[in-house]
Amino acid sequence: MLTRAAPGDRIPVVLSAATPAPPDQGWLYDLLRWAGVDPATAAHWQQVVVKPVAVLGILFLAVFFGWLGSRAIRHWLGAAARRAVAHADSPRATARAATITGLLANVWRGVVFTIAFFVILGTIGLNLTPLLAGATVIGATLGFGAQSMVRDLLSGFLLTVEGQYDIGDTIVVGDTSGTVEDLTLRVTRLRASDGSVWYVPNGEIRKLANTSRGWAQATVDIAVPATADVDQVLDAVTRAGSDVRGDERYARYCLEPATTWGVVAADATTLTVRVSVRTPAAQRDLVSRALRAAALRNLRAAGLLTPEEPGPAAT
Repeated sequence: MLTRAAPGDRIPVVLSAATPAPPDQGWLYDLLRWAGVDPATAAHWQQVVVKPVAVLGILFLAVFFGWLGSRAIRHWLGAAARRAVAHADSPRATARAATITGLLANVWRGVVFTIAFFVILGTIGLNLTPLLAGATVIGATLGFGAQSMVRDLLSGFLLTVEGQYDIGDTIVVGDTSGTVEDLTLRVTRLRASDGSVWYVPNGEIRKLANTSRGWAQATVDIAVPATADVDQVLDAVTRAGSDVRGDERYARYCLEPATTWGVVAADATTLTVRVSVRTPAAQRDLVSRALRAAALRNLRAAGLLTPEEPGPAAT
């Protein structure tokens, strides 16, 4: 039964939940609505005009920042690389510096355009959550499956930056040696002395020897009969070093006078004498052959080495 409230009674008031405000449609939508355009038309023009302009603006900013960052990298890092080249002993240091700065500039542009791509997708209204979730799963799968490739690429980048070797250098990697024919971020291509081509993943290079930098020692071990006079053998070998250094064909390759080490090994049948001379790394084998030939001539001329007896052996 309904009762009438007395004049002095308080009537409870039930407040309903406030109606949520419509989402912000953008400045053009608000302007058109203020001008009296109906909501559907205003929303349509908002979609047709503003979003393409925003996408073009993002692309313009991406191009600008990509160009600006690349210019800064080439200017600042390029200047530092050129200063380092001035103190480098490699004739390819200039090309390596240009390669490094170009690589960093490309990485910067790639990062900028990747960010711009995702910003554009968000601007046109695409929900990025499923896309990012799928990209995360794919990235994790590829990361586990391509660990060796990532290691190769990172190692190749560090090898290029540090300049441990250049194209044309002769290096020894594990049990493989050869001349570097090509160097990429993933693999190094070597040409062995027998003509074989070896492809060495950069991630597998843990320790290497570069035999093409600076100077080297052309060392020859000479084995003679144990009954030979040691003083005569040492004199013949010493004269061989002087003969090579005095030969106009090899004089410019002998950076120091030859050094006779003396007897380095002996057994019941042979004595081994060693002689060496410092040479440019690229001419080590040439000078070694000349030393060996000169020692052979002097020993035979002195009667210390007959044709049926042991001869010089290089190390």
